[in-house]
Amino acid sequence: MIDRVRKICFYAASAAFWLLLWHLASLLADRELFLPSPASVFHVLFTELIFRESFRASVAASFVHIGEGFLLGAFWGIALAALSYYSKIVKLLLWFPIKVIKSVPVASFVILSLLWMRSEHLSVFIPFLMILPILYINTLAGLEKTDKKLLDMAWLFKLSPLQKILHIYIPQVLPHVLSACSLAAGMAWKSGIAAEIIGLAGNSIGNQLYQAKLYLMTPELFAWTIVIVVLSITCEYGIRGLAVLLTCPERLKRQNSENHETE
Repeated sequence: MIDRVRKICFYAASAAFWLLLWHLASLLADRELFLPSPASVFHVLFTELIFRESFRASVAASFVHIGEGFLLGAFWGIALAALSYYSKIVKLLLWFPIKVIKSVPVASFVILSLLWMRSEHLSVFIPFLMILPILYINTLAGLEKTDKKLLDMAWLFKLSPLQKILHIYIPQVLPHVLSACSLAAGMAWKSGIAAEIIGLAGNSIGNQLYQAKLYLMTPELFAWTIVIVVLSITCEYGIRGLAVLLTCPERLKRQNSENHETE
């Protein structure tokens, strides 16, 4: 409990330090157009922005589209990793496209994708592309690190493929998948918002950011950026919380087995 309080105090002190630095920088700039103060940004956020109907509509639309892209990327990343684990041919065939997706900048994918699809679909497709290699690589690594002794034991006791998946593969791979999902959450938001800005998707956070920049509404631009950061961090910590809930039973089983062994 004491360690948790210390950690919270440390994070609060860190946030206060950077807010103070931001405030001092805004005083030095002395122009709201170039660098608004934290007070003016939070005033715009909490007295104007969040009360607009367009705010709720934009946040909801971006959340749904980016969330859809995230789920599709996670699903196909895990599915393709499983296929690659069982087939060396599939693994060899996927090596090149996975490397390409990892290497090509988000902006290039967005511009190319505009030739093939409507702009409102970009915030689904681009996060899907960015998430897929992260989940693929981490899931495949987890599968390849599966304890061989457990697999030998499963063969000895003639477990069915479904039993091996449920009792061996999932517990072994789940930490890798959840860790990748936590990392990918931030990437999904960054790539999704970038796609909305470049594609000028209507009724989205990216479009609101572009409009704020176009009309030189710098405090509103910063306010929307804070909204994106909060949404990204919330999703990341939500996945971490899910990871703790899903891995706790497995940890308890291991602790119980270790206690029995020592006794």
